[in-house]
Amino acid sequence: MYEKKIVPFLFAASALLVACGGGGGSPGSGAGTLPSSGSTPSTTPTAAGASSSGTAPSSTPAPSTPPSSTTPAGTTPAPTPAPAPTPAPAPNTGTTNPPPAGNPSDTSTVTDQSLKGFFDVVADQILYIRRNRVIYLPVTLTEFETDSGIVDVASGSTQPPPLNIDVVSAGCHVEIDGTCGIQPPAAAPAAPIAAFGIRIGKFAQPTVSGQVVANQKAVGRIAIDLTERSDSPGIGTGEAAEIMRFVIDKVEMSTSDTGELVSVKVQDGAQIHVYGRTAAGTEVRADIPAPTGTVRLLPVTQVPDSHGDTTSVFLFLDLETGFSQAGTKLAGLENIAGHFTMNLTLSSMQIQRPFGSDWQNLVGKPVTVNNQPPVSGGGIVGNAWIRMYPSR
Repeated sequence: MYEKKIVPFLFAASALLVACGGGGGSPGSGAGTLPSSGSTPSTTPTAAGASSSGTAPSSTPAPSTPPSSTTPAGTTPAPTPAPAPTPAPAPNTGTTNPPPAGNPSDTSTVTDQSLKGFFDVVADQILYIRRNRVIYLPVTLTEFETDSGIVDVASGSTQPPPLNIDVVSAGCHVEIDGTCGIQPPAAAPAAPIAAFGIRIGKFAQPTVSGQVVANQKAVGRIAIDLTERSDSPGIGTGEAAEIMRFVIDKVEMSTSDTGELVSVKVQDGAQIHVYGRTAAGTEVRADIPAPTGTVRLLPVTQVPDSHGDTTSVFLFLDLETGFSQAGTKLAGLENIAGHFTMNLTLSSMQIQRPFGSDWQNLVGKPVTVNNQPPVSGGGIVGNAWIRMYPSR
């Protein structure tokens, strides 16, 4: 059995709370099958007592007294009936949370745009950063969908660059491994995973004959939901399952006059909207800036076993860059650890993978964070070990 271990900085916070020949050594690759968890909610818990409509019901006005012309002289008119009692607000059955004080104004007017056509998943691959930060480690989407999933203990680097390249690159060969010595772009202790990518074909494929997929630009959002599984060893006695959900807004995707996906980036003023819940049950809500580079395209040549492929690319989320400006806003979420269900949803892109002689649509689960409208669209669902190894 793998021996469970947690990265060193977790010991101080214990009270608070994804295969590839070139990479190799992924703890997740050899992990035994773990029990499936029960279903977990995919929406942010709602503060108790909130009204489902966001407004209190109006009270019933008092009826007016009828004319007294028929009241005999010398008699007392009947008393005016008392107003009907105001009904208590109905319990909130919605899927969103009101924003905490100090959050930006309501963003319910967000309109997600979507590129026409679809992009195919190539080689059934996703990617994350290997635990020793030597290489980007590609593994199969199929493995990600199993209980073992990915194992990301490079998450939330507390050390800014540079790392000692001579140390982290030992035994790494650029011609085989693509990239040697992955530097954390900045200290980002709240990043739940260091990076994540999906390998897709560069060219948009028409979903119907004659559909034009060239010269497009769509601005939308990308969401990730990490909800700790009920069978996670990271849940201690009396502790709550940890949650971290976030939405990256103002993500711009563009295609060329040949339909090639040539740009994925965050626009100026983009934000990451975050909801989290600690093992102690404390809820955290915050909005932080999304720096340039948070979302981008990563050439396949920087990843092991690319075999010189130039027809595909990784849609890449550099979450250490993304969370590098969180400051102390997410301090309560810096030590979440355990076995999580992971959902990635892209509002601007539809993705498919080969399925026999046909294609299978990959659809993410809708993700709602704070006052953000739900993010729906293409996506994948799998499992991730965060800051913790599976036992064996």
